Amino acid sequence: MKRTIPKMTLMFLLSLPFIVFGIVIVAISLRHAREMAAIMSLPFMELFRADVYYIVGAFAVCFSAEVILLLRAVNDYMTKAKQLEGLSREQEKGAQMLVRRDLELTTANERLRKLDDVKSGFISVVAHQLRTPLSGIKWTLNLLISGDMGALSTEQKTFLMKAYESNDRMISLVNDMLGADRIESGKVRYIFQPVQLTDVIDNVLFELLPQAKAKGLTIRYEPKPVNLPKVKADPEKLRAVFQNLLENSVKYSRAGGTIDIGIVPVEHDEIRVSIKDDGIGIPKEQQKNIFERFFRAQNAIKMETDGSGLGLFIVKSIIERHGGHISFESTEGHGVTFHFTLPLGAPENIIAKPSDASGL
Repeated sequence: MKRTIPKMTLMFLLSLPFIVFGIVIVAISLRHAREMAAIMSLPFMELFRADVYYIVGAFAVCFSAEVILLLRAVNDYMTKAKQLEGLSREQEKGAQMLVRRDLELTTANERLRKLDDVKSGFISVVAHQLRTPLSGIKWTLNLLISGDMGALSTEQKTFLMKAYESNDRMISLVNDMLGADRIESGKVRYIFQPVQLTDVIDNVLFELLPQAKAKGLTIRYEPKPVNLPKVKADPEKLRAVFQNLLENSVKYSRAGGTIDIGIVPVEHDEIRVSIKDDGIGIPKEQQKNIFERFFRAQNAIKMETDGSGLGLFIVKSIIERHGGHISFESTEGHGVTFHFTLPLGAPENIIAKPSDASGL
């Protein structure tokens, strides 16, 4: 076991040479004073001897004061050294704790990555296994409804149409799950080329027009786009963006409502797109979750029970991979307006990865 010298003992040992030196000086001075007084007995020598005593005494007092100051300095030094030693030990403990925490976080992240890979693999296998039989069911139902397998009564055809629509929704859900998983894992392949946004929007509106007419909705460009520059984007991915946003606007708008589409160039070589409706809106307390996977607002579920809750997650992911940004404004009961920007040029940080290039 390592032995340490007590603090007071160390201070005494450090000051001992100075004390001995002072005593020697005083003794020598007194010795010479007596000899001078014995040899010379003149009256003025008495005064001289007194001066010698005074000088020696003053020297001893000054020297003692210096010794005291030195001892205090040594004491302060030892105190600070002890404090520094304590801080050093604490710092070493903190460093060891940080290293341990870093190792724990690295292990946890690796475990999460493996779990995420397992989850992605599971979703991919299940979704692919579901898509094949669902496609077969859709083909069979289509044969029955079209009358290729024989004439059907009105009631039979109605039930088959409901089964066909439910099967179609299941196929859409499976496709959304596969698309969301590929987007999240970064396995989506992007093919950038010049795209005119109005062409993409008009193509989507052509498909949604029957639903919009059934609800008496008015869809218009506001303001009307003029001489819009093309953007460097993946047309299939942009189509998915407009499909989700416009489909939601049609689905959650009240009968006789209006949907406004705005496309304007803005600074920093970007195009700003807005899609506004006067539908049910989004509850304020749920707006923070609107872009999360599988999330649907309560008022949306009450109005439309069917839905995967993946559409806006996919929209946000695609826009951000294009180098854009999406936001929204909404008041419950008064509709919602989605805004997003797209750069005119292809983002530099996009790296196309080999994968299934079919849609999402």
